[in-house]
Amino acid sequence: MAQVTLITFLQQPLAAVPVHPPPQIGRNTTNQAYTVPYVLNGAVIAADPMPVSPPRPITAENVLQAQICEILRPRIRRSLRVGFSFLANNGGMQGRTELCFDVGKAARAIENYKPDTAYFDIHAAPATAPNRAPGDVKPSWKWRTDMGGSQIVSQRNEYHQALSQVNFYMNQHNSRYGFLVTNQELVAIRKLVENGNLELAQPILWTTGGTATQPRLTVMLALWYIGMLASHDQGVNNWRM
Repeated sequence: MAQVTLITFLQQPLAAVPVHPPPQIGRNTTNQAYTVPYVLNGAVIAADPMPVSPPRPITAENVLQAQICEILRPRIRRSLRVGFSFLANNGGMQGRTELCFDVGKAARAIENYKPDTAYFDIHAAPATAPNRAPGDVKPSWKWRTDMGGSQIVSQRNEYHQALSQVNFYMNQHNSRYGFLVTNQELVAIRKLVENGNLELAQPILWTTGGTATQPRLTVMLALWYIGMLASHDQGVNNWRM
């Protein structure tokens, strides 16, 4: 199988996902060798092109979760494994923990609350490690960034409710980082202070793609980078608040 640089692997766009919302839409539940560019351009990974068949239409939240598990989860896990291996071989793992990306229940569940996705210590016993960057999956009819400025009060409420849900998970695990992902976009989240002030990154469109020579911030690159950020155990931007 052909080998490509990690940055090339993570520049793949995701196919646009058609949606068929249900008739009744439910509400949301309440050293240079260590730098990111050096890792992305120095580490190599087996090429894994995206499926050529069009994705299935999204008819419910669990259908989108299944597509993320099928398409994104194995690729993000492999890219994290390659990135951490590259850092380890170049003396760059000091103050870091190797993480895995998986469904939320693979990390520790606190009071039986389970985010949709998790980044956690790959060497910890199953379901015991804190979730260092909880993620929540929403279909675009339940959450979009433009809902935050909507003239419709119920849409604004749903926008803030989903953010409150991620913030709740982040508070449970004392996590600095998190994200929301839909079939249209991904928004990375960073907690600024313990009382809940959140900083939202610019949304990354699901279909954004680039190349190694003209890289763009894709959904896959963002998910990989969130894992790299959450791996820090020390310093002012370590994963724990």
